[in-house]
Amino acid sequence: MPPNPSNPNSSRETKQPKQSIHRPPSSASKHPTNWPPEIKYLTRPQLSKRLPTPTVSQLCLLPTPPSPASHPSPLVKIRKITSPAHPANGQFGLFAATALPAKSIILDYLGYVHDPSDLDETSDYDLSLDPELGVGVDASKMGNEARMVNDYRGVPGFERPNVVFETRRVGGNTGELRMALWVGSKDIKKGTELCVSYGKGFWQERMKESGVESIGEV
Repeated sequence: MPPNPSNPNSSRETKQPKQSIHRPPSSASKHPTNWPPEIKYLTRPQLSKRLPTPTVSQLCLLPTPPSPASHPSPLVKIRKITSPAHPANGQFGLFAATALPAKSIILDYLGYVHDPSDLDETSDYDLSLDPELGVGVDASKMGNEARMVNDYRGVPGFERPNVVFETRRVGGNTGELRMALWVGSKDIKKGTELCVSYGKGFWQERMKESGVESIGEV
């Protein structure tokens, strides 16, 4: 599951892909394999009706013409975690379906785009899209494969995350603002789990809920 809006990996700075990835033809399936049936699968962001018109305009959230719909990504696969040593054992994770070049885009993080008036404070899937405007994207009830990425902490073989969340503009520098999942500074081999940092703030909140005062340096 992804981090909440306080995630320090979220950034207002947008970026564009530095390398292209060969993308095989998309699957004809409407949903990725192992997609949870209770979660609505999105091919575009879904906007809250409470978003002010100036905010929608500033972030180009209703682009003209509209950005193309996404489809199940050929770059990733959702797999069930079966290792007892894994913190998410019995749950699902996101894995590279092909080799992924360093600093390349993997896929957008789609969800319910909202402002503070429409915030679900119980969500563990809410990322900050624009901190100054208070706009976030929440994938708790709807989203795409990017919502399945796990935190790297405690995952065997991981000392640091291999992917990051950063914003990008779809369709050029003045295009629609989206949050996206990117490869970190090193290439990722096919079959490798994709793990991000949820951020220390996320875990501090979880420890408070559990009655633990500190998590130390994590």
